[in-house]
Amino acid sequence: MSDNMEWIAQWKSTNALSNAWITKGELHHFFSHTLIFIIDGKAIWNINGHRVHVSYGELIALEENSVMEVIEGGNLDLAGWHVQFDTYSVLHERREAEKFEWHLPSGEVYQKVQLSGGSLASIIQHWSEEDTQEQSAGGVGHQHLLYELLKNLYRKQADNKQKPEHGILRSIDYMQQHHDQVITRMQLAQIAGISPWHYSRKFSERYGKPPLDYLAHYRIYRAQEELILTDATSQDIAKKSGFEDAHYFSRRFKQLTGVSPKKYRQTMTQRKIVSLSPICAEMMIHLGVIPHAVVVTPILLSPHHREQFIAHGVQMLEVAQYEVEIDLVRQAQPEIMIGNVLTEEVKRELRTIAPILTGLHPDVEPLLHQLAAWFFKEEKAHRLHQQMKHEVRVAKQQLQPIIQSASTVMLLRVEAFGYRYLGGHSHGASQLLYEQLGLALPQALQSGTAWFNPCSLDLLAQANPDYLFVEKRIMQHFSAEENMTKLWESPQWNDLKAVKNNRVYYVDTHLWVDGHGITGHTLILNQIIRNLTETNPM
Repeated sequence: MSDNMEWIAQWKSTNALSNAWITKGELHHFFSHTLIFIIDGKAIWNINGHRVHVSYGELIALEENSVMEVIEGGNLDLAGWHVQFDTYSVLHERREAEKFEWHLPSGEVYQKVQLSGGSLASIIQHWSEEDTQEQSAGGVGHQHLLYELLKNLYRKQADNKQKPEHGILRSIDYMQQHHDQVITRMQLAQIAGISPWHYSRKFSERYGKPPLDYLAHYRIYRAQEELILTDATSQDIAKKSGFEDAHYFSRRFKQLTGVSPKKYRQTMTQRKIVSLSPICAEMMIHLGVIPHAVVVTPILLSPHHREQFIAHGVQMLEVAQYEVEIDLVRQAQPEIMIGNVLTEEVKRELRTIAPILTGLHPDVEPLLHQLAAWFFKEEKAHRLHQQMKHEVRVAKQQLQPIIQSASTVMLLRVEAFGYRYLGGHSHGASQLLYEQLGLALPQALQSGTAWFNPCSLDLLAQANPDYLFVEKRIMQHFSAEENMTKLWESPQWNDLKAVKNNRVYYVDTHLWVDGHGITGHTLILNQIIRNLTETNPM
């Protein structure tokens, strides 16, 4: 595992990612080598001066004395573990070990790899068994986990070096980063490390078109995004997209899209659109724009979304949680893709298929107006927004006794790896409960800046809400059943006011998290009113 030097790794600690890992501006100093494993959500960090997107199933490795700052994480539902370890060289003749200066196999200041399904399952199994192990067995387990993670780190690095197409992938990365500059086939072949003729042949076999045609398509896709998202002139967009000649740009643009750059925006509703999220697709349907297809995760898909997509003939592209199957999207042959993506790596791959409109707002009303502006549906969006505001006003009237009494309301999430509470100044259901309806969050929870914040049973007891919503988190590779049972059997649970007064309500991830669009807004409001105003809650 190193250059002609035998060494060992010694586990030091394993800790869950705390609130400090999702709080913007927080600094983390790593005095030992560190492996960070993400099991939920996503975030953006600055690692040793580099902006890094991290997300589900990724392993991030850092050498000792590294520094990480949280850039974004407060609204991104992050969870995982970090493992610290030291390395020692083995001196057999002296029967002792001394500190070994370990470096990342990539040679970079950080290393990130996506773990395979088998590796994920193994690591998940380790943490699910951790609480039941004796201390000595736990120590052996931690050491085994450390080597399992290191094995993935070195295996991924070796795989990348051995792949014959790795040079072509490097050339594509160069195209994407420098598409606004002059690029020749000779340059790309040099970057790929093969002859120009061999490069063109291999590239065409893999992507169905010569490299410079591929580059021209990529440039037109970026121009389409600029035309939709900005007010820049065609001439400026042509230059920004890598076309020095505006007339040539206009001609190539029309060849690919069927219309001139000036008329492109007016044809948006006629385009073959793939939505990358059910909520985005639902919003479009409400606006009268029917997407061709939508990417869905079956275990998280709300029943009202499924019914809506079937009714409107929207093809559902089924994927695993936290995954976007690039080939599945490519087969749908989109002319435009709309929706947020989990990582920059996925975004880069999708951008080779068609233009992608991303950076969407997480809340219903701003997202509605964002989409309406792209499709020239502002009047329709205004009517929908007014209807939603009316529903909130009616709900507030019905909830006035609770609002005026300053009774506290909390949403507790039960997960396979612990508990979290919905923050009071975030998005989604947080906006609805605490901003729009004006319900009160317990004082003990006011400091939580994230969407869902870590919550111990002791913190739950301090919060002691008058009304408690409980969400049993649905996740593909984890079950929350064990922690739900632990919660019910804990002394903290039985002492809660909400439990004693029979004011505990169970809510569904399908609706409250993954189904909170325009239809979901109405359904959630109705559930809140029904639960908080009924005399004998379930």
